[in-house]
Amino acid sequence: MKKTLLLLALLLCLTGLSAAEEKSPVLLYTVYQQEGWGDRLQVGFVDEKGNGWLLTGDASSLSWPRDPGEQLRFLASCESMEHRFTLSHDDLFSLESLIYPVEIPETGPVNAGLDFGTENSYAVRYEDGSPVPVLLGTSGDRFYENTQPDAQALYRFLREKFPEVTSYAGMEGIGPMGFSPVPMSLFCKGGTQDLSDTVVTRIYTDCEAGYFPNSVTEEEREYILQMLRTAMVTGKANNVFVTGGTNIFVFSDADGRQRFSFELYQGLLVCNDGMYTLSVPEDAP
Repeated sequence: MKKTLLLLALLLCLTGLSAAEEKSPVLLYTVYQQEGWGDRLQVGFVDEKGNGWLLTGDASSLSWPRDPGEQLRFLASCESMEHRFTLSHDDLFSLESLIYPVEIPETGPVNAGLDFGTENSYAVRYEDGSPVPVLLGTSGDRFYENTQPDAQALYRFLREKFPEVTSYAGMEGIGPMGFSPVPMSLFCKGGTQDLSDTVVTRIYTDCEAGYFPNSVTEEEREYILQMLRTAMVTGKANNVFVTGGTNIFVFSDADGRQRFSFELYQGLLVCNDGMYTLSVPEDAP
């Protein structure tokens, strides 16, 4: 009997160790806490395996800590969370590409609203194995916005993936406003030129075979020019750099002198610092 109990205890211990080993570090998290007339708590986070989790309850009964470092340790050991989604490999790769370029802010939140509660969102970097929370945004009773495009993209991701976590994003004075859309013509700079007589060439890039220049039809040319005039750059998508599969559109004068160019990859605008999302009007040709 004693041997049986000892074996069961050993199995339980091994099971606990296995579960602990399977826990994946936090990449990104957002937390809302009501204070003053309640202590409602809502937490959404994404781990390194791309799993999204939700935790709700009362901060006091859950013993939720205030310090971000302690919060990460709490989430690593918490068992009462709800699984919400799993990111694809590509989506997780894009998400991770945005985290490490985000710089630690030099300033912090300031007082803003009254009795809204406070939402804080963080990206988590790991330096020598230790987590370093980087503030992306704060809304409600306190306000802060990290205006780096990478940080704004991560903050937007948290809002889209965790609508259950209360935030006041987009409410001026108490919530981050996010990336301000920019006309593609301005974002690409050279697109503000008079392009009525420009020659457009499309260059397809292949990671193995190289570059393939192609002329475009008049209809394709008009579409490209119309897109350049009407599309809006709406925010950072990722920091991924590809070696092929892109289309480069080169704008030249009648003598073949290049004026400027832009590059697209699967509907995203390719730039020196990564890729950006585009919004093209439905009435574009």
